[in-house]
Amino acid sequence: MRYSRLIAAGAVAAAAGMIWMRAGAHERITTTVTWDREISPIFQVRCQSCHGTDAKTTMPLTSYAEARPWARAIKHEVLTRRMPIWHAARGYGDFANDPSLSPFEVALIAAWVDGGAPKTLPSTPGSAADTAPPAVSQSASTAASPPGALPTGRALAIRCGDQPLVPGLLMGLKPQLSSGGSMKVVLSRPDGRRDILGWFRDFDPETAPTYWLRTPATIPRGSRIIAEATPPCTLTVVMVPTS
Repeated sequence: MRYSRLIAAGAVAAAAGMIWMRAGAHERITTTVTWDREISPIFQVRCQSCHGTDAKTTMPLTSYAEARPWARAIKHEVLTRRMPIWHAARGYGDFANDPSLSPFEVALIAAWVDGGAPKTLPSTPGSAADTAPPAVSQSASTAASPPGALPTGRALAIRCGDQPLVPGLLMGLKPQLSSGGSMKVVLSRPDGRRDILGWFRDFDPETAPTYWLRTPATIPRGSRIIAEATPPCTLTVVMVPTS
């Protein structure tokens, strides 16, 4: 699924790239958003884990020369929320390694493309190009990594369905499904409360991360985890069991 998506995105981007290559030298610049100041830092955090220098199935996006020919295709992908790839449904769980762009970052990319996709702006003393700091949000600088300050967890593979869960600290979830499958994971507590931990859709075995909970969940004794999924399926939970 990921490969076919990339082929489709590549076809759109290739056409856009040809237009940019013809018109780029004469493109009118109508924005103050630049690659060097705003866009490159966003790409470093949100995009280059897949679109890095060693990318084999995607185009690299590590420099202005690499990114600019694909600018209109990039805008389309981010506006439609197809990129960055993230298969956890919004509003169901909160994950520390979610690479999704914030609305502000989406708006910056769109403004950059619509305004001519400049690398930088001519610098004059006291101008915004000299004084404005990089526009990378705090969430962008921290969301790409799992919580590093927590103790190392233990991976426990459990069957889908309604299963008992050992008491401790739940740190992460790793669904394992067939291509295109889906899974909803619910924590059932002994007092009757239920929390939706995540809903994972359009599963792609090639891009199957561990979903690290931004706030690890304390699991009291007697809790159960319910994984409702398209078979065949398993769920790996990363736990720090209570000693």
